[in-house]
Amino acid sequence: MSRFIGVDYSTTSCGVAIVDGEHWQTFTLTSKPTGSTLADYYDRIVGLAAGLGATIDFRPGDVLAIEGIAFAGRGSSVDRLHYAWHRTTEYLARSAMEPLIITTNQVKQLATGKGNAQKDEVLLATERRIPQTRVRNNDEADAVWIAVGASILAGSPVIDLPAAHMPKAWKEKAA
Repeated sequence: MSRFIGVDYSTTSCGVAIVDGEHWQTFTLTSKPTGSTLADYYDRIVGLAAGLGATIDFRPGDVLAIEGIAFAGRGSSVDRLHYAWHRTTEYLARSAMEPLIITTNQVKQLATGKGNAQKDEVLLATERRIPQTRVRNNDEADAVWIAVGASILAGSPVIDLPAAHMPKAWKEKAA
């Protein structure tokens, strides 16, 4: 049996959800700056990626998904986030498995039936539809829906969802 793993990526607070049969586990992996240089930032991101791998403890058959990030804007902070996300997905692909990418709008669609839902709506939907997850924050709620999305994309949905909650691109593939 496959475990389905969802990662809501952030350089400060990564939500992680692992669905293993009937067992749902959620946690948050935090990261704080240790210095102000670019080298300090790079070391922090490499450490965060390694921390995700160690915390998740990948197993054969796992299905991993990570939320894709829209890199809007310009400047060094966007450039750093872009680097961090790509460095982390590269680390995961090389050390564990190629992650599936689930967009922010798809996460919201899965949870609420609308791709423009607010963070708190996703959290509320998680508490109502999947109470066994016992999420503590928005990051973990998003990670739960990313894991749900991984299970759907792998062909083994862990919960039943109304048709309105299926992302449009996924409906077209299924048709």
